Amino acid sequence: MALKLGELLLKEKMVTPGQLEEALKNQMVYGIKLGSSLVEMGYVDEEALAQLLSRKLGVPSVGRKELAAVPKELIRNFPLKLVKAHNVVPLKLEGNRLSLAMADPTDFKAIDEIGFVTGHIVQPYIAPDVQISWALATYYRISIGQTRYQMVADQRRKTGAPASAKPATITMPGFSESGELLNVTIPADFEGFAHLHDDVLDDLFRLPDDASRYTVDRLSMDFAAARTRDDVANVFINYLGQEFTSCALFIVRGNSAVGWRGVSVGERIAGFADLALLLNKPSVVRDVVESRNLSMGTLVSTPENRQILKALNIRPETSLLVLPVVMLNKVVAVVLVTADMDSLGRRLAELQKLVRKASLAFEMLIIKNKILMT
Repeated sequence: MALKLGELLLKEKMVTPGQLEEALKNQMVYGIKLGSSLVEMGYVDEEALAQLLSRKLGVPSVGRKELAAVPKELIRNFPLKLVKAHNVVPLKLEGNRLSLAMADPTDFKAIDEIGFVTGHIVQPYIAPDVQISWALATYYRISIGQTRYQMVADQRRKTGAPASAKPATITMPGFSESGELLNVTIPADFEGFAHLHDDVLDDLFRLPDDASRYTVDRLSMDFAAARTRDDVANVFINYLGQEFTSCALFIVRGNSAVGWRGVSVGERIAGFADLALLLNKPSVVRDVVESRNLSMGTLVSTPENRQILKALNIRPETSLLVLPVVMLNKVVAVVLVTADMDSLGRRLAELQKLVRKASLAFEMLIIKNKILMT
């Protein structure tokens, strides 16, 4: 948006600097928009946010009621490619005037393209990100990465859960001299600065000369060059996919661990993002999330573990290594690879180091995003 949301909310005293800081981190880690992050964390009411932006931008706003009453014929006739390209929802068509719900009504390029393709005069309406996502999922079965998080914001409103203050400490993954995965608690003010030196990390694991086509050095450069959270995931899964028969990344959100990336025998697993493991049911992912410790070995037969085996096309006797990615004092992602126990043991320190590099890449994105938002 031309109007910087973070600065506006601070000016209007709708959030504190600490709340904005936490929302920016939440936004980057989970790949959602800042407005949705603020709503989800309970810092801002989504209707109040839409009304504020409506006043500041001079654009009318709509809510869930209007989005739930779109004529079926309009949904059917509106070009799907425009919906997918711009994440917009048609509201009503009166003569030649098309009312359009948008999260960003200042996206004039989208407005011009939609007007040109449809031949209508476009009247933009502003709607909260999470409600746009709900409408896209309801009418078009389209997920843009936010619909799965709507339940979190809804639950906060129902329970009246208070917005949490910025923690005095954070927990980041670290390593003992023996290569054991540790979770080190440090003052929040030192986030991003209290890391082990690279030469110490390098002593923990060194690849043999012929170990990899995609080297750790190249992986490190790609992590550093990542511009989005999906770039980080792609770098990680590309490396793991060439090193292990099967591997997967899960993003942890609320009461679920949702498939992010999956590879089996060198091929991306189609539909892996549809896999959702409930964290209130027994599974290796739940154990890792709750304990914040790694797990290595075969899986106990539970419904959630059987989903993992099926998705990755692996046998029950296969050994797996499952590692947590810890940020913001919580497990935000889970990494899983398969191999025989000897191989997993030999490469444990390597994988711990890769997890740390991925966490650092996330931190870099958060810092970049903070610069752009201020």
